[in-house]
Amino acid sequence: MLIVRLVVIAFIINASLFSKSPDFTIENPHIIAIMVEFQEEIPNDPLTSGNGNFLDESFNIDMIWNNNIQQRCGHYLVDKPPHHSQYFSNQIEALKNYYIDASNGKITISGHVLLSEEEDGYYRLDKYMQDYAYSDNGLALLFKESLELAEDDIKLYLENNLDINMDDIIFTVFHAGIGQDFSFPTFDPSIYDIKSAYVESSMFSNNDYPIIDGYEINSGILLPETQNMIYFDSIEDIYYGIDDYCDFQLGLTGTFSFLMGYALNLPPLFNTESGKPGVGVFGLMDYGAHNGRGVIPAMPSPWTRILKDWEEPINMTDSAQTNPLIFDIESNNIYKFNISEKEYFLIENHSSTLSDGTLFQDIISTDKSWFDSIIDSNLDIFTFSQDSSVITSISNYNFGLPGSGILIWHIDEPFNIDTPINNDILNKSVSIEEADGALDIGFESYALFSNDDPTNGTKWDFWFLDNDAYSYTNNNDEVCYDQANYQDLNYIYKFQCESNGGLWVKPLLFDKFSNPNSSLKDLTDSFFSFELIDSISSNLKRVKVKYESPFEYMDYSYLSDYEISGTSPTHIFFTKDTITNPDLAGDFSLYSFDILNQEFVFDSIFCCGSLVVLTDSDNNSTIHEGNITTSVENYYLDPNDELILNYINTRFGFFNSIEWVEQITAPLVSSGETIWYLDNLLIPSTANLSIGDIDFDGLDEILWTSDGKIMAANYNGTMVNNFPIEDNYHGIVLIVENEDDEIVLVSRNSNHIDILSLDGNLLYSLPSIGTQDILAIGGKLTDGVRFYDFPIGENSYWLQKYSTHSHYPSPSGEHIIPEYQNINQKITNFYNYPNPINNGETTFRFMVHEQGDIDINIFNLLGDKVDGLALDNPTTYEYNEIDWNIGSLLPGLYFAEIMADGKKVKIIKVVIGY
Repeated sequence: MLIVRLVVIAFIINASLFSKSPDFTIENPHIIAIMVEFQEEIPNDPLTSGNGNFLDESFNIDMIWNNNIQQRCGHYLVDKPPHHSQYFSNQIEALKNYYIDASNGKITISGHVLLSEEEDGYYRLDKYMQDYAYSDNGLALLFKESLELAEDDIKLYLENNLDINMDDIIFTVFHAGIGQDFSFPTFDPSIYDIKSAYVESSMFSNNDYPIIDGYEINSGILLPETQNMIYFDSIEDIYYGIDDYCDFQLGLTGTFSFLMGYALNLPPLFNTESGKPGVGVFGLMDYGAHNGRGVIPAMPSPWTRILKDWEEPINMTDSAQTNPLIFDIESNNIYKFNISEKEYFLIENHSSTLSDGTLFQDIISTDKSWFDSIIDSNLDIFTFSQDSSVITSISNYNFGLPGSGILIWHIDEPFNIDTPINNDILNKSVSIEEADGALDIGFESYALFSNDDPTNGTKWDFWFLDNDAYSYTNNNDEVCYDQANYQDLNYIYKFQCESNGGLWVKPLLFDKFSNPNSSLKDLTDSFFSFELIDSISSNLKRVKVKYESPFEYMDYSYLSDYEISGTSPTHIFFTKDTITNPDLAGDFSLYSFDILNQEFVFDSIFCCGSLVVLTDSDNNSTIHEGNITTSVENYYLDPNDELILNYINTRFGFFNSIEWVEQITAPLVSSGETIWYLDNLLIPSTANLSIGDIDFDGLDEILWTSDGKIMAANYNGTMVNNFPIEDNYHGIVLIVENEDDEIVLVSRNSNHIDILSLDGNLLYSLPSIGTQDILAIGGKLTDGVRFYDFPIGENSYWLQKYSTHSHYPSPSGEHIIPEYQNINQKITNFYNYPNPINNGETTFRFMVHEQGDIDINIFNLLGDKVDGLALDNPTTYEYNEIDWNIGSLLPGLYFAEIMADGKKVKIIKVVIGY
């Protein structure tokens, strides 16, 4: 018999952790536990479980619904009374053993159960149980009054144990009764049981914090004496008419471990607003706390264990350059694959194989209760307390999971772990790539039976060979592998394969075509392909990894610790800090491409603190003392190799003529917002400008990113056709020539690098794992860590933040005025937008081929001129624009006539809408 669906609700409501600092850490957790009873209920309150006292040796679990002398469970009883100080010490021992395993021995919990002067060592509150059950403030009041009752004993204990740090103490109150922590399929009669909670500061409301020795206690744990409802009559009201309740038992360890997770600042992974699961049964700080009937809580997620430095992942990103990479995923290891700047996969192998080689799930008998099946297996899965009432440790905490296999975690590193990280169900920071192809965890379920409910996670979410749920959504063909190296032998029939020593398998693929797929959160291809190809043993899974990028690449993960200080045609210079130090040898790490050195004097500029360093082709350095308040980014080398301090942040380009170079500047300070000076266009000075001829009119355009868009404007302020390009673009836009002699744009888009055609079409989207400005150098496109082989033509315009190695902020590439077909016309391509005009304004746009005075006359249907516009000194070989406000003109059809030097060129229709 299986427990009907249990839903954790009270922990989610009461565990308000987010007042704590993310840096909060308890080094040596020490529990001071207090046992409290309520006023005895005479008569017994039917809306609470028990009578306000702890269960003792006289507990009675005889059936009452049919007046049967049969017990509700005649076999093993979990957390069996009496619930005295030794019992609660056993619960602390179970918690300690779990966290030793979960933290790889880095967290060792100690504890002490205080005893009052009363006969049983309990403290007795002045109120009834129900009085504390109405609100979070009531829970805080219960916690506060319990500590105040035990204040003298706490002080005495601390005086006798001076080595205990108050910051490491976790006050824990065990109260009589059961926790109001689960919802049930029928009405729960004991609605005023106390919710278990991690009590934190906001719950105290108008109440003062309890004070011990002048120390305010604003947090702690509140727990019931048991979660096992079998000891209370209400279980028969909830599950009426059942003959055996042994399978309805729950242990306290899971609840205790979950709340201790808050004390240790483990971020919750469920949806803190709705209470729905985020990673379900696969993580402690979610529904996994109650795996294994509450006695085998799940391990914290691998992301959590890495966050707390309890485990170090094996970073396989660099190794994935071996194509394909075949490796064994060993149990107890976490394997990491970076797929973008802040996204990565974590892969771990969970085995529930027992010491005799069978699977844990296979020992569960339909003829016995869950606990009795495990105990009768004689496989030493459980370790018991001396009186056998409490299960104090588990030989493998994976046994609580719904199955065995590989779990693939998709991590989108949260910006702030001190805020909810999995509340956006469609964009969780920590999520499971569910192998069954159904995105179930956290969503509504329409499963008819509790054991088929996928919203918390099932065995089909694991990646393992012969996963029928995976095969149902992924119809992969069988293939024949060489058993030595797992290369495809290309036999099309099984008998051919096996007769030639091959291995005939149906691949289990996690790639861009599978369901689920290996894409980034924004659905961009990560280019990673993972294939589970063999089960080696109970502890190993063999995986084949491919990185199928359109460009060859190399990763140098260690470079993520460095900053790019400068480049030359043959080198990139990295530094770990910007401390002024004339001795560069200790500061710089050199990465060199296999490129022929070129003859030049100074072609590289970079810095270390206030030093400006120039390098030549032999990497000889000349050091210039710079102004300590001036960044090296304000320096450039001019064409004469003179070092120039660029105070006004100048950019050079061919803006009006290819015969001479003009400049645009951004002042260091301006009234209001600092802007680049450009005729009709305001560009924030913080924008990274790039310059190049992207409409092939012989003149340069100006490109930058703003609010997620790639902007491109002519020097006169008019926007270039096909722009802006919208998405989540940011940083510098590179203007490079590819191997097909085509100019393309390269820009960061979220966590990847997009390569775009000039009409805005996405050509490639490459994952980025570095955080620095992208740059193109020596046939490489790089984010500072990953280096893509990207062919770069000689006619590229802008290759890095300042265009060139020397920071000289001028474009390269060809600048040739084309021979326009309509050279006989001074004006072409005359139109207005928007048209019809619905908001009172429109813009007339036209291409000018010859200098002259431009006039636009507006006429109504009667031929009367109703308005006139003029533009002096238009920009030739560029689009020019004139804005028009319709004023009080009535809706209807009008005509716009454009004239050049007094001669009519063209008439267009203009509609003013309602």
